[in-house]
Amino acid sequence: MKHERGFTLIEILIALFIFTIVSFLLMSSLRTIITAQSRTEEKALRLRDVQMAFLFMSRDIEQALNRPILNASGKEDAAFIGKEKTFQLTHTGFANPLGVVRRSNLQRTIYTCNENVVERQVFPVLDQAPETKADVRTLLTNVTEARFQYLDHHGHLADKWPINNGEDQPLPRGVKISLTLARWGNISQVYLIPVKKSD
Repeated sequence: MKHERGFTLIEILIALFIFTIVSFLLMSSLRTIITAQSRTEEKALRLRDVQMAFLFMSRDIEQALNRPILNASGKEDAAFIGKEKTFQLTHTGFANPLGVVRRSNLQRTIYTCNENVVERQVFPVLDQAPETKADVRTLLTNVTEARFQYLDHHGHLADKWPINNGEDQPLPRGVKISLTLARWGNISQVYLIPVKKSD
């Protein structure tokens, strides 16, 4: 009677050793793929946020118009007020589908960069009461530097608006947005305000 020959202990150990090495290589490859996918998704989300932030700013700036407002203290604020880290403006584009709500299509919006965060504040009405609250939305985080500049009608950039205590034009000719993003570097855009007959 023949005896069937089985695996020896050494053969089993060699097989386990080879299996371990192959498993280790596969796990390393899988970990690399997962890490790359995670980074790609993170960059895609970041890119979407950057695009949305600039889309909001471009849309509001390009629809700016000369309409001063009354602030919560009852004092008049200019149609456009700009500083190095913040600007506020009155603009059109406040949607009112079918005219269901009796309100203006104008909106007062403030953009600020504070503590590495760019925010957009939108007021529900133009002329504000003391209890009027803005709706605040964070557009971008990890902004290491921000600078807003204002193009006058002679083509010069200024760090504030109005210039000359309001004796110049009520609206700048355009706004330059310069943002430095962590791991992305500097991004700059200039958005022009169309000249309107009422200006």
